[in-house]
Amino acid sequence: MEAVVVDGGGSYDPCTESHSTVYYNRPEVQRALHANLTGINYPWATCSALVSTNWGDSPRSVLPIYKELIAAGLRIWVFSGDTDAVIPLTSTRYSIDALGLPTITSWYPWYDKKQVGEWSQVYEGLTLVTVRGTGHEVPLHRPRQALILFQQFLKGEPMPKNGTVA
Repeated sequence: MEAVVVDGGGSYDPCTESHSTVYYNRPEVQRALHANLTGINYPWATCSALVSTNWGDSPRSVLPIYKELIAAGLRIWVFSGDTDAVIPLTSTRYSIDALGLPTITSWYPWYDKKQVGEWSQVYEGLTLVTVRGTGHEVPLHRPRQALILFQQFLKGEPMPKNGTVA
């Protein structure tokens, strides 16, 4: 199957999941990731019923973890696509609002090549960035916007407000 060009540039390979399965089952990749150290007798799979059935050590909410990290003075950036049916933007915004953080910069559009890339809001200790036309796999479907987001985070600067990112 050929890669499909998506709006906003780049392409999406509908076989990505198959490529990932092959890649993560390579012995040298598992060694590099310190994975499968016990030599399980079944291959790695993207969605594993065995893992889903037995997974019991994850919190129901990451909000307490966010609070702890913010209290420790760490910067947190949360990003969300605006077309995600699995992790909808409305739920992300609702959850962050539940933290009750003071707003530093209200909801504003951020830009990429003088076009709205989506929206952002800066809170005390946390920045929420949304990305237009994607779900929770932002780097896969909107690599350029993901790179801008990551660069801004590393620089400690908010998302661009004036369309100057080229």
